[in-house]
Amino acid sequence: MISINVYPLPLYAQNEDLTNSVAVIIDVLRATTVIVSAFAGGAKEIIPMLDIEQARQQKEILETMHGKGSVLLGGERKGIPIAGFELGNSPQHFTSEKIAGKILILTTTNGTVAIHAARNARCLYIAGLVNAQAVVERLKNEEKIAIFCAGTDGEITEEDLLLAGCLVSRLSRSSQQNQCQWNHHAETAKQLWENQFFIDNNEFVSESKLIEFLRQSCGGKNLVALKLDEDITAAAKIDSINLVPEI
Repeated sequence: MISINVYPLPLYAQNEDLTNSVAVIIDVLRATTVIVSAFAGGAKEIIPMLDIEQARQQKEILETMHGKGSVLLGGERKGIPIAGFELGNSPQHFTSEKIAGKILILTTTNGTVAIHAARNARCLYIAGLVNAQAVVERLKNEEKIAIFCAGTDGEITEEDLLLAGCLVSRLSRSSQQNQCQWNHHAETAKQLWENQFFIDNNEFVSESKLIEFLRQSCGGKNLVALKLDEDITAAAKIDSINLVPEI
């Protein structure tokens, strides 16, 4: 029996829900997409942190150990890059030219908070649409899965629920030899995904339709208002990266 619980916001989960669980952290727009993209670009290590000043202090400490220029700061507050940080929170900016061999310290409004909330899980995986299938492959043999949606400023976001639904749908279809049970949030998320991307009981994902869905989501509207449409396109490249960051 595989147990899958989706939490639309981190505050929905209790510590006992994490006992012996594998947690999956989702912040499609944009922190988890950034983390996956940075590792794909060759980042040596990524350290998620809650506080801006602590991130700056951690950089100083690490550079005394690894040398000047070995550590980069990335992140945002309210969608805006942080003053003095080398990188913001746009996935397509985390290229091998900028990030390869570097340590990245990342602090964001929602994503790194969700990572912190799930810290008592047995282990944590980082999921974006960009590595959705790789995450499914990693989870196939797990018995207890907790999927954390980061949301935006304490509000549930459609883009995170959509990815949660993708994971639940694919896991349920790939685990035919095992029974799956899930909570009602997982069922809602699964229906959201399948209503959007199923034709005649088969999954069919149009990237253009996915981009449009993300543009109309809570996080997507925020990015459009900030003229960060390219971040939506980057986040919508489903199954384009075959790796799963693990904490």
